[in-house]
Amino acid sequence: MSASVARRALFGGVVGTTSSVLPAFMTGAIAVQLADDLSLGASQLGLVIGGFFASAALGSVLLGRLAERLGPGAAMRIGLTTSMLTGLAMSQAGSALHLGLALLVAGTSNALTQPAANLLLVRHVPDGRLGLAMALKQAGMPIASLLGGVAVPVLALTVGWRWAYVAAALVAGAAMAAVPAAAGSTRAARSTSSVPRPRPDLPRSLLVGYAVVGLLGAAAAGATVSFLVSAGEQSGLSPSEAGLLLTGGSAVGITSRILHGRWADGPRLLPIRRVALLLGVGGLATIVLALDTPMAYVVAVLPVFAFGWAWPGLFNLSVVRNNPSAAAASTGVTQTGVYIGAGAGPVLGGLVVDTAGYPALWWASGLSLLLAAGTALLLRRRLRARRAALLVGA
Repeated sequence: MSASVARRALFGGVVGTTSSVLPAFMTGAIAVQLADDLSLGASQLGLVIGGFFASAALGSVLLGRLAERLGPGAAMRIGLTTSMLTGLAMSQAGSALHLGLALLVAGTSNALTQPAANLLLVRHVPDGRLGLAMALKQAGMPIASLLGGVAVPVLALTVGWRWAYVAAALVAGAAMAAVPAAAGSTRAARSTSSVPRPRPDLPRSLLVGYAVVGLLGAAAAGATVSFLVSAGEQSGLSPSEAGLLLTGGSAVGITSRILHGRWADGPRLLPIRRVALLLGVGGLATIVLALDTPMAYVVAVLPVFAFGWAWPGLFNLSVVRNNPSAAAASTGVTQTGVYIGAGAGPVLGGLVVDTAGYPALWWASGLSLLLAAGTALLLRRRLRARRAALLVGA
């Protein structure tokens, strides 16, 4: 496998991941402008963003298996083509219903693109750099959040929010062009047969444990990204300042994910243990946002993203390392929890905001992250017990 193919696979995985989640994060970032034109309230915003992740959750297991069978190249091209078309459809939305239906389709394309990108990296990136590669790929989510924040002052407040969705479609087109033509081939060293076996190595109970961690962590992250801009504006920040706050937090989240991914390629770091640490600190920082003052947002948003959003790369790395036979199929199962959480976060968050205000939202999100940290520690114990049992059996 040439170094150029590995670089293109990495670039395609990062940009593909970014473009597949960009519609949801873009919608949260430009919510104020959408509310003016489409009469989109907080509850409706939560529903349309939640619909994106709900459709992804429903299709994740089956589409993960499909990605395993089609190969990463074909699966990513199908998913990214759908993302591009739905981005253009959202740019023409005339109602909240139109926007929500387009986001449902975009969520399905995300459910195919995400496991396909994981498989792309597992097959084409050397083992010693897989942690960094997974971190860069998972940096696609905060990159999407960053782009959403940039879109507020650059597009939504100048030429209009519709052009923000056109830009999202262009990102999906760029990702398609980046996927290497050789991405459908299978590296023998990573496969037990000439045809990938779409069956995870871990028992389903442990995969469900991963899914629960992903659900709780993603629920808090989804609520944070969906309502951070509008919450910041209500606390006294200007629309541009609130958008830049999301941009800065996303940049910190990107940097943190990459650093932790690089450290994960070392011999001593256990990904699931670091996941628990990041979730715990992120939960405490999120609770600080409940002070609901401009200063609280300025001070707390950086650790919220640096810790509370830094875990997904390590999370997926732990999954694929424990399921070498079927990276796409296994992450298809664990991503189901992530999608359910990411979908439930905006929906429940919108209801909480409408009934109890933003401080209650930040308390709920922080506690969700702390519970995710405790679940990750329990999962680590079960994984260690399983490894010990396998060694005794051997």
